[in-house]
Amino acid sequence: MAPSSPATANKILEYTVVAANALHDIATASQIPFLSRVCALILPIISMVQSARFQRERCLCIVEEIHHSLCALTSLAIHSDHIQAPEMLNQIAQYTGTLQKLDACLRSLRELGTIKRLFKQGEIAAQLDTCEMELRTLLGIFTAKQTVRLTTALDQLNVDTETRHQELLELIASQSSSCETVSLIGRSSSNVSSGTFSLLPYNYVQFDTGRDA
Repeated sequence: MAPSSPATANKILEYTVVAANALHDIATASQIPFLSRVCALILPIISMVQSARFQRERCLCIVEEIHHSLCALTSLAIHSDHIQAPEMLNQIAQYTGTLQKLDACLRSLRELGTIKRLFKQGEIAAQLDTCEMELRTLLGIFTAKQTVRLTTALDQLNVDTETRHQELLELIASQSSSCETVSLIGRSSSNVSSGTFSLLPYNYVQFDTGRDA
């Protein structure tokens, strides 16, 4: 899904909020280390990208890859005991560290004035390059470790974001008989696929639709 319009960009951001909150509740229930921290970092990142004017398209592409990682991590948290293996926890910790760097970069970008931003645009682009490369590398690791229970569409890096998000909702819904909390997330999240973003996240992010512009 190319973020070529405000509506498409908002959909990417909204889907990522849903995925972050779904993973947060699963992480809370399962007590898997680092996952709650991942979700806590992603929500303010989404908020900053939503209001960004400089490097916005680039940041939206990064968020789209973050959404893919959240889908993969949710699958692993539900279906695989391997997610708590020391090697995997180390990789999630690395992912957390990269999200912290991205958060710091976006905060710096937001706080710089227009003139300073122009002078530092090369440095900012380099920081985003580093974050994107690290996130993509870890995304490849997460998707490679997904179990065969997921459809192949969710495993593909180039799958449409909307298709992947629908796969995530179906994955969450499939757990309704064994986990009431996840079931509630799935029912609330399904509103997004029908165009209504009514999930109440643990850290609410409001999106600007551009109607007042």
